[in-house]
Amino acid sequence: MAPKRIGGSRRSYNPITGLYDAFVTSENASIVRSVTAFGVAVTFLASGFAGAILCPE
Repeated sequence: MAPKRIGGSRRSYNPITGLYDAFVTSENASIVRSVTAFGVAVTFLASGFAGAILCPE
C-alpha cells in the first residue's frame, strides 16, 4: 500500500490567478476602487481632455 500524503493536494502557484483573487476579494474592494479612481484621474488630467475643465485664459 502506498504511503498517504500528509497535507492534502498541493496546487501550483499561478501569479495571474493570485492577482485576480486579490482584486476581487471584498476586503480589498475599497483599495482597488481608490487606486482605479486615482489612475483614471491622472490619465484624464494628462490627456488633452483636461482643457475642457480648465478656465479659459
